[in-house]
Amino acid sequence: MTTISENPQQLPQTTVPSIQPSGMRAQPSLLDRIVYYCELIWTLARKEIKVRYKNNLFGYLWSLANPLASAFVFYFAFEIIFKSSIPNFVVFLIVGLFVWQWATNFFIGSCSVYLANGNLIKKAVFPRFVLPIALDMQDAFHFLMSIPVIFVFLWSHHLSISPIMLVGILLILPGQFLFLLGVGFALASINLFFRDMERILQIALNILFYLSPVLYPVDRVPEGYRIFINLNPMTPVIESWRALFLNSTLQWSSIGRVYLLAALSLAFGIFIYRRLVSRFAEVL
Repeated sequence: MTTISENPQQLPQTTVPSIQPSGMRAQPSLLDRIVYYCELIWTLARKEIKVRYKNNLFGYLWSLANPLASAFVFYFAFEIIFKSSIPNFVVFLIVGLFVWQWATNFFIGSCSVYLANGNLIKKAVFPRFVLPIALDMQDAFHFLMSIPVIFVFLWSHHLSISPIMLVGILLILPGQFLFLLGVGFALASINLFFRDMERILQIALNILFYLSPVLYPVDRVPEGYRIFINLNPMTPVIESWRALFLNSTLQWSSIGRVYLLAALSLAFGIFIYRRLVSRFAEVL
């Protein structure tokens, strides 16, 4: 079961600023381009967030409703019915589900981010790579907005809220952001040429959900099957966040694996993007 909240795939319409404003030299410097791209990504992400919550009184609560509802169902099934012995099982679930929601929302949104923004893709001057980055920023923002809810659950279960958590957030969040971004580049690019990718992804995510330590800790998995859990790229991501919030510790082995996966993911995603980007406009 994947926990996917509403995630508009089409980014809001925005005017693409010129990279050569009046008085600027014909060939902008690298710094000029970086500033331009950052401003464009920020504009796209900010407008989508405003659109999602504008005139929506419960916009923030709706973004939390899906994982919280899933947590209630799983709590009832595993804690009430099956009498799970996992300590602080509610907090255990909440952390895993919020992390999983960021990943699934972004992966599903990535499949259609180019299709839904064909009018921008067809503009020769528009940098296509900014769309997955802006989408990842939006979902990272929603994850950050869920962290206060995690703190509420920590407080209600008499678990400590340590300053180390701020350090951990600043360490783990960029790693997950980059790891997801690399996968998103590949999904967004491939889906333009193979439109069944989104349906295949939905099935894969359903399988991956139960092969991820969202509902159970890794040490409860029988030794013979643990290799499947450890090969799951979401395992070190979830374990890093869970160690941070439940134990107030930085699990360096998991964090290191997250950044290793991020490097591999980005290399693969950028490779796929660069191979296909020249043909984007042809298939839209």
